[in-house]
Amino acid sequence: MKKFLTLALAIVMALACVSALAEWPERAIELIVPANPGGDTDANARALAAALNETLGWNVIVSNMAGGSGAVSFEDVLSNPDDGYRFVFYHSGACITQMMGMYEEFNVLDDFKLAGMPFLDYSNAFVINSANPNFSDIPSLVEYMKANPGAVSFATETGSFTHLHVVAFQEAAGVEFNIVDAGTAAQKTTELLGQRLDVIGTQAGLVRDYLPEIGTGEFTCLGILADERLESAPQIPTLKEQGYEVVFSKFFYLAAPNSVDDSILTAMNEGLAKVVENEGLKEYAKNQWVNISSMTPEETEAYYAEQYNTYAGFLADYIE
Repeated sequence: MKKFLTLALAIVMALACVSALAEWPERAIELIVPANPGGDTDANARALAAALNETLGWNVIVSNMAGGSGAVSFEDVLSNPDDGYRFVFYHSGACITQMMGMYEEFNVLDDFKLAGMPFLDYSNAFVINSANPNFSDIPSLVEYMKANPGAVSFATETGSFTHLHVVAFQEAAGVEFNIVDAGTAAQKTTELLGQRLDVIGTQAGLVRDYLPEIGTGEFTCLGILADERLESAPQIPTLKEQGYEVVFSKFFYLAAPNSVDDSILTAMNEGLAKVVENEGLKEYAKNQWVNISSMTPEETEAYYAEQYNTYAGFLADYIE
């Protein structure tokens, strides 16, 4: 009789758990963004939240928690998981930050589960102020740099995704920049407008309002770090076609602590797959020059690991 009661209780508890998970989400889901408002990470997160709300009726809120190149957000979610209702929304920059030893309390793939990868951005670019008298494309940039070693400043954020880009380009072109830590994407844009820097690494979609044919023409995009030109901006050349095979995609993903139930991770992933056809999200992606993507949790983690290993090859000399 005692064994029967124990079994019955276990069945009731299991059914209650399944029922609770079947109703997920019962309340607001929070996307924690390790960046300030105004950049592409924040914009992508808000576009995704709006699409999830419109398509599925989910209440998704975005909270900005900048600091430590993502460390503050990841650590906060680990400390206060609220399983199934708090996800970090971040990008490939975490790979570089982690391998450079800036994540001391956690490892993204060891301590988190990745729910999916809603965006891929192939518009990583090198951008200059159009008033720059010394170069106007990649060949003239390289020529000038070889004649003037260390004279050209490149704005990045130490440990960031654009830091990887400049390291890879220096290796491919046999040149050396004066690398400057200029802060966030918005800060780099401001510095370039004031002509206090020569080149910035950013997403072309972020500065499209300053580019010729689209915006003011104050900026010139020297090239994007992609295999082929963007469908939304075919006038911008790639570095590859200019002789330098430096190709990177910036990927965005949702991460939850390992304690989250796999059924919730699956439900979130299914939700991400459904918003691929959301018209508002498609229009946003077209205007921002990003690609909507859909990957399973397993595919997302495999892609993250593959990219991590690729980046490590370029940054070997910088890793302690």
